[in-house]
Amino acid sequence: MEAPRLQIKEEILLAKQSRQEGNEGRARVCARRAAGAAVKEYLVKKGISQKQENAIQSLLIFSQSKNLPIQVQEAVDWLVQRVNQDHNLPSEVDLIHEAGIVIQYVEENR
Repeated sequence: MEAPRLQIKEEILLAKQSRQEGNEGRARVCARRAAGAAVKEYLVKKGISQKQENAIQSLLIFSQSKNLPIQVQEAVDWLVQRVNQDHNLPSEVDLIHEAGIVIQYVEENR
């Protein structure tokens, strides 16, 4: 398995483990890193970007892509959303799920 895919898989597993341990903040960070790694690889292969961006920067560049399905665009929007002063997102938001939507999209559109 190539390095970015291994990183993505490890980050998702760590996100799920962190959630089970009650560490939702760490779960969100890992979900963002997983989606960011997938998007970064996609952007590099498409010649849109170089490997210098971090996860959030990659997601922001990706969010400017034209013709993204609405579900993917919404997932990216949640992934780059800042937490509130209590370090929370709206309770209905599951960043592990949202990362999965983005990862699936970029894997299907390489």
